[in-house]
This record gives sequence, C-alpha cells and structure tokens, in this order.
Amino acid sequence: MIIKAAWVVPVASPPIRAGYVEIEAERIISVGAAAAFPRNATGIVDLGDAILTPGLVNPHTHLELTCYAGRLEPAGFWDWIMQLVRLRAEPGQLEREQQGTSDGAWQSLRAGTTCVGDISRRNRAWSVLKTIPIRKICFVELLTLADHPPRNPDELRAGVLDVAEDELLTVGVSPHTPYTVPADQIRAAITLADEIGRPWTMHLAETPEEVAFLRGETGTLGRAIERMQKRCGVVAPLCSSIALLANCSREYRSGSIAHANYVADDEFELLAAAGHVVVYCPRSHHFFRHAPHPFMRMRAAGITVTLGTDSLASNESLSMLDELHHIHTHVEGAPAPDELLRMATLDAARALDLDGQIGSLEPSKQADLAAFACPGEVIDPIRQLIEAPVAAGAVWVAGRRVI
Repeated sequence: MIIKAAWVVPVASPPIRAGYVEIEAERIISVGAAAAFPRNATGIVDLGDAILTPGLVNPHTHLELTCYAGRLEPAGFWDWIMQLVRLRAEPGQLEREQQGTSDGAWQSLRAGTTCVGDISRRNRAWSVLKTIPIRKICFVELLTLADHPPRNPDELRAGVLDVAEDELLTVGVSPHTPYTVPADQIRAAITLADEIGRPWTMHLAETPEEVAFLRGETGTLGRAIERMQKRCGVVAPLCSSIALLANCSREYRSGSIAHANYVADDEFELLAAAGHVVVYCPRSHHFFRHAPHPFMRMRAAGITVTLGTDSLASNESLSMLDELHHIHTHVEGAPAPDELLRMATLDAARALDLDGQIGSLEPSKQADLAAFACPGEVIDPIRQLIEAPVAAGAVWVAGRRVI
C-alpha cells in the first residue's frame, strides 16, 4: 500500500511536499516524494490536502480516569487528589473506569495518538486496552499505601505476570511515588523491570510538599498520609528526589520520570547522565497551578524531555497536538515547531523504549501513522499542526487503518 499526501512529515528528516509512505504488512518500506511512483501504480491511497505524520505518542496518561472528565475544577494538587479519591469511591467504580479506559483510548486514536503509556491503579485497564487497536505500554502500578494490590513487590510481580502481552500490548512497571512506596520497594520494582526487559516509569518531584518530605520535613503531606506512611514503612530518605532515584536505579536500565516539576537546576547534570526521560504534562501542569516547569533548562542540560497528557481528570482533552499548541502559545521562547513535534513522537517513543520501532516515518519501522487535513496553501506543515490542531482524519496502527 502507498499512502500519498500533500505533506509527509517523517520527523527524523525534513517534511516532504507531495510525499508518500509505502507500507507492507505492518512495516514501512519506503518514504519519499510521490513523483517517484508511476501514475499507474496500484494500491495507492491519496489523502489529498493532508499532513501525514508518525502516530503521536502519549507516554504518560491514566485512561481509566477519563470517566471523571469535567468533574473536577482546576485546583492545587492536594485538594484535587482528595476530591478524586472521593469520586473514585462512589459505587460502580470498576465498571465506570473500565468504560473510561475504552473511551479514552478511542479519544486518543481520534486525536492521532497511536501509542500510549497507561498507568492503571488496580491493573484492570490492560484487559480493556487489549481489545482496542492502539499500541500501548500498560504499566502495573505499585502503591504501598493502597487498599488494593499491587501493594508490595510480590503483588507487583504477580500483576505483571497477569498481563497478556501481544504485538500491540507490552507490560511495564511503575512504582508510584517516593512518598507512597519505600525506597527498597522502588528499587525492587526497577529491578523487576530490568529483569524482564520492560520499561518503567514513576511520578517524581511532582509537588513542593513531596520534595520537602524527602528532605525530612514533617507535616508537609497531611496527617492522613503520614499515618499510612507509618503503617507501611514509608520513611523520608533524607535526600533529594534525584539522589533517591540514583540510589534506586543506578545499576539498571533508565526509565521515564513523570512530571519532575520541582527538580533543582543543580541536579540536571545527574539526571541527564542517568539517561532518564522526563515527561512533562503541560496542560495538567497548568490545571494544578504549578510554578513554571523547568523543561527548557532541562533540555539545555541534555535531558530528553517529552510530553504527556496525564488524565482527563486534570485536562481538557487527550490530544497531544493540544499539548504542543499550549506550549507554543503559553511559553516564552518555546522550542521550534519541529522540536515540539519530535517531543510528541520520537522522544515520546524513547520514554517507552519504543524509539527503535515507532515515532518517525523510516523504513523498517512500524507503520503507525496519522493524517490531518490541512488547507491547500500550507507551506509549513508542522507549524500548521501546532497552531491549528485538528482531529485526525485517518490513523493506521501496525499498517491497519483504525480511524
């Protein structure tokens, strides 16, 4: 099959006016100028005035929370989390959140996202996502303070073994945060990911209160959390978040760090040397009224920073183009459009250990593609995508058209 479009944007190389992507089975065979094909070639899909890109990649989301869209007003993180806990405790949680997982996956596909890194609190989302033609890393979450498994390394391992992987589904490991999981169990989770050769991620340095707890300050997280920490053996490591991360992961494969909102500049070098990828969630960050994110300084220090949506409980959509648009319009001195698109494609794929398979239009890579309608007079297709985000008109995953 040959897909032609007014513009083809490979990401790893400059955009091609009047380009094509050739697909055989689930892989890309060639990419180039459409004039290279004879007019009588067969199996051609001509998209006309459209921009064809790699499928967008969302490395940090919680699709099961899609069912709470619009039910929580913008607020500080700690007020928000308590409201979310109450909402989730309402009757019918499992059924509601299973439907939310499905709805969120299809919303993602319609927005041109072909791969997600999804975290599920009780390891239920993967069974829903398995039936949906989106590529996914399903992270099994370890949360020691929780009422339900996985709450310890043994339950985490059992949860990982439960996930039935296939060509579009890969299991991952996620120790939740350093204030909900003791350091030895964070290390055990990362060890497990290394042992089975699967990606890992964790929330880190998300709030000033978390950073203060790690340093040993008391009373920062509230009495209820402190009581649970005492019961479960979660103690302050008396160091920074990045020092803790180094202690827990030094001997193992690098991972992705969700948020990293409050990492000090003098620790950027250590984070860059470790090779961890930071996933910044711009609109969720704005929703929680955080201080400006240091992602520009992180990039300058050599840290790979990519983008995610977080969940619809703290965001308006699951569109990665909307995240790019937010940065482009809200951040002074924001990265150039081509750099922003890379943050939502090839760099995002790296956060999931998938950059060798997806994230750019290159021969031998998986044929995950998204097409977006554009005006016929467009001369800068990447800027057009970012300045005027639209839903995808067509989406392919592993060579199969799903939208």
